[in-house]
Amino acid sequence: MNNKFKAIIFILLNCAAFTFSMTLNKFINPSVPVSLKVLIRSSFGVLFFSPLLVKNGLIILISKRSNLQLLRVLLISMAMGATYFTYTTLPFTIAISIGFTGPIFTAVLAYLILKDRLRIGQWIAILIGYLGVVLMVNPQGKMNAAIYIAIVGNIATGLSLICTKKLTRVDSNSTIVILGNIGLVVVSFLWTSLYGLASIFENDWLSINWVWLTWKDFKLLIAMGLLGTISQLCNVKALKYASLSFLTLFEYSRLILAVPIGIFLGEALPGCEQIIGILLIIAATIYNSWQGNVEVNHEK
Repeated sequence: MNNKFKAIIFILLNCAAFTFSMTLNKFINPSVPVSLKVLIRSSFGVLFFSPLLVKNGLIILISKRSNLQLLRVLLISMAMGATYFTYTTLPFTIAISIGFTGPIFTAVLAYLILKDRLRIGQWIAILIGYLGVVLMVNPQGKMNAAIYIAIVGNIATGLSLICTKKLTRVDSNSTIVILGNIGLVVVSFLWTSLYGLASIFENDWLSINWVWLTWKDFKLLIAMGLLGTISQLCNVKALKYASLSFLTLFEYSRLILAVPIGIFLGEALPGCEQIIGILLIIAATIYNSWQGNVEVNHEK
């Protein structure tokens, strides 16, 4: 099996696991703090990968680029928090569609950081994709802060993917995934602790409502932890075999799943302006993916 086919299989598995994980998120009490969701999800991520520690020993926790691992953890924490908030607040199909702006930001970041070359047509496609984002945000209607948070999260995701790309050249997949989940546990625990302390001193100026998980919410988060871990591992494996620009084309398999899931959840379909925005974003990213290189560009 060649690297191209392996990359396609892993990225499709990543998309499916991520989509079903975010579907489960819709059934969790929306008042549950995002940081608590991330903490439990990442804790079970560590649990699911604990056999790797038993098999490989503590050496698996040693990275050749610890500073880059730390940066990746901080970026993933930001991206995951934004993602949970977005999928809790926005309709499912819209949330998925906003996620497609990620490859546009990633292409620009890869150009600036990884020195990936972009042709004139790709820059035009990026501008078209940006126009699609403007239509999705819908400046003529009511502003929705969740969309802006989603875009910030996508930028953080793009930066974390670049970190992951660099780390796959020096660290094993197991090291990247294990350290990423342990780091998420630490960061989300700190945020959850601060949130909990702030809720104790709630007043007219500080309105924070702490909501404990029900048993149903807890079971859903366990399942999300498993799916999220599978998604993360498949993403790392896909990046091992192919470039970011090639893999982005297959991210649209999420939209194929999102539309029927949105209908199942009883949500309204996107409006005309948003559909046009979605199509522009998809067209821009497909073009950039088609123009991108398939092979991984290793550093010399």
